[in-house]
Amino acid sequence: ILNGDAITDYGNGAFATQYAADTVATIDAADRLIKIEPKFFVTTTADTTEFEFTMSARGTFQINWGDGTYDVIKRTDTTEETYSHTYNAPGVYTIGMGGYATGYSTDQKAAISFHKQGYNSANQLVTITNPTVAGISGSLGAVFPTINDGGASVIQPLFIRTFAGCASMAGGIPENLFVGVYGAPAYRMFEGVFSGCSKLSGSIPENLFSGISGTMAFLFYETFNGCGNLSGSIPAGLFAGQNGIPRERMFCRTFYGCSKLSGSIPADLFAGLQGAPGNYLFWGTFQGCKNLTGSIPENLFAGIRGEPTAYLFLNTFYGCSGLTGSIPPNLFAGISGAPSGSMFGSTFRGCSGLTGSIPEKLFAGIHGAPANGMFAYTFAGCAGLTGNISADLFVGISGAPHVQMFQNTFNGCSGLTGSIPAGLFAGISGAPASNMFAATFQDCSNLSGSIPGELFAGISGAPAKNMFSATFAGCSGLTGSIPGTLFAGISGAPADNMYSSVFFYAEGLSGTIPDKLFGNLNGAPAEDMFSLAFHSCWNLEGCIPDGLFGGIDADLATIIANGMFTNTKVTTKYCSVSDQ
Repeated sequence: ILNGDAITDYGNGAFATQYAADTVATIDAADRLIKIEPKFFVTTTADTTEFEFTMSARGTFQINWGDGTYDVIKRTDTTEETYSHTYNAPGVYTIGMGGYATGYSTDQKAAISFHKQGYNSANQLVTITNPTVAGISGSLGAVFPTINDGGASVIQPLFIRTFAGCASMAGGIPENLFVGVYGAPAYRMFEGVFSGCSKLSGSIPENLFSGISGTMAFLFYETFNGCGNLSGSIPAGLFAGQNGIPRERMFCRTFYGCSKLSGSIPADLFAGLQGAPGNYLFWGTFQGCKNLTGSIPENLFAGIRGEPTAYLFLNTFYGCSGLTGSIPPNLFAGISGAPSGSMFGSTFRGCSGLTGSIPEKLFAGIHGAPANGMFAYTFAGCAGLTGNISADLFVGISGAPHVQMFQNTFNGCSGLTGSIPAGLFAGISGAPASNMFAATFQDCSNLSGSIPGELFAGISGAPAKNMFSATFAGCSGLTGSIPGTLFAGISGAPADNMYSSVFFYAEGLSGTIPDKLFGNLNGAPAEDMFSLAFHSCWNLEGCIPDGLFGGIDADLATIIANGMFTNTKVTTKYCSVSDQ
């Protein structure tokens, strides 16, 4: 055997086959006598009867199964293979792995993985819990290191979801887990490596990724996703080596669901990022981290400069109820350009500890036509925010409505005060889109004054589903009469839920309902089109204006069903005697 290749010519004699068999047996015996020092260890749960893992690395490896047996694995290719071992009796076993990889797959396969995969009914890859991994120690990087080919380039191992779904894996993350891995990162390199490891505990080691320098798409996508028992602060230098242009999903859901992480968000956590953002860059990065405290650092995203991308800040701080202080006015100062889908969707949703006013120029760099869900739920549940809504908050937005563009934007912001600015949506002009203003101000109970008649002046065209559903629901501090021009531009056939709960429990509104409040409607009724529209508007009075329902082809009883005028002083009959 020379460099792994058999060079002996056994010839064609009668004993050639026997000679070859003897040689193979001798090589196998030698492999088993030569012990390779284990560098990485897995401890199993007490009920383990079988253990398996997958590997797609080339090289020679030795597996000590922890019961006095071991296997030598010689791989000459990088296809993904499963290796398993059956034990004589249930028990706790410490499995050691030694050896050295000499090559890795080029089709996005993990060098080694202890999670199980399956397919759901939609034929999409899903992670299935592996119940046998109880803990890990040692260095994966020592067995699956970065391979230097002698030149400028390196070949990187991938740890895509290596431990994903190992829900029984407890203990801490070894500090030296990736020692031996260095250089520029590879695509999806640490994607979901600990995703779903809900029993992992202890702090995240500061130098866990210290050997990696540079940026790459999906690099830390869901890395600690669902690790609800990790504790301590996020290390300031955790991503110190990531210097360069931000890439797609690079920090998407990195700490999602890490509810026990505490302390402040390090101000320089993303300091090495410089340039235009990739799609989904900070989608859900800190989502569910309810024990993070302190203020949001003003320069947290200082290096991110360029046009908004899809889902850029979607759910970034969603559920971070422990964050305090005001929203920094320059937090998104580098973001400039046309809106993109869900760019600020649920960014601060549920951040109930944030205080102060919403900065007037928070979105000053955003200018252009609306995008779907661009400000959906942005401040929803931020009950601690106070002060007035600035008339210029969305001043750069100009163009036709888009679906869900302002859905639930301020929902639950009960601390906001003052009147709704008349020109808040002045740049929006065109035909309605579904859910465009659904629940926009719902439960903003301390907003006061009258609803501006020109608030939706630019909206004209046929109704869309849920377009004004619950827009002012729960705005109990609003007063005065409902402006007759509020929805004047709406014209056409009804749509499902188009005005459902629009003024639900806006109990400070008074006076009579304006004729043609809902525009010029005609055609067949739609499902729940006015359901609970004025429910519990105690001070509304008078009769139903003759033109309120326009030319909707249905009788009054059908139209006002589902509590439209419940708990009001409105008499359920038309004002005109001839129409009663």
